[in-house]
Amino acid sequence: MSGAHYFASDVHLRPDAPERDRRFLAFVRQLTADDSLTLVGDICDFWMGSRLSTRDLNRCPSLAALAEFRRAGGDLAVMAGNHDLWLLDYYERELGATILHEPYDLEVEGIKLRLVHGHLLGARRAWKAFLESRAFFRLFGWTPGFLARPLDRILAWKNLRGLLADEERHLKVYRDYARSLAGDRDLVLVGHVHRPVDEPFPVPRLVVLGGWQRGTSYLRIDAAGATFHVVPQPTSPPLEPA
Repeated sequence: MSGAHYFASDVHLRPDAPERDRRFLAFVRQLTADDSLTLVGDICDFWMGSRLSTRDLNRCPSLAALAEFRRAGGDLAVMAGNHDLWLLDYYERELGATILHEPYDLEVEGIKLRLVHGHLLGARRAWKAFLESRAFFRLFGWTPGFLARPLDRILAWKNLRGLLADEERHLKVYRDYARSLAGDRDLVLVGHVHRPVDEPFPVPRLVVLGGWQRGTSYLRIDAAGATFHVVPQPTSPPLEPA
């Protein structure tokens, strides 16, 4: 019996968000060796990726569970996001993941999919491109904690201040992108925006997988079709940079 195919993105694991790690850990542990899991960017938050060693990352329960899922025979694939672009070597080496480069097309149960993280589709602010560079990644990793923590809070505040307009700008670009694939793809999967969205019309269907900061969201595809699952949290934690 073949397993199910799961897709998720923007988990944004970080040491000061243990509840998020527990939810994602529970999600990974319910997968079987017959299942496949594709993560469409930003498994780890920028803070975690730039400031923790390989040994520290391996101590993260969710990352350890992903490695165990792969060792048990599950199929694990990872696409880079803007927060974890520079962790692809780690994902491949330590988790055994197959690395996907966007845009990525595949067919699952007769459904033709297009996968992109979404930050490169043209809606991001110019200043964010620098924050996604290897130079800034390394610089932030070397920055003393007493400076890095305030910078992290400033980025979160800046993100929150313009969140609604930023999300709407990205969603407009995503909708235009999906429409451009009409007749070629049945389903376009995107991450980056932390608001889960499922728009079946116009064709192709557009699913923004959403972030795990304010809930749990993932797409499951099996013989019965594609089902988008969204489980909001009873209380909403602080927002973070996309």
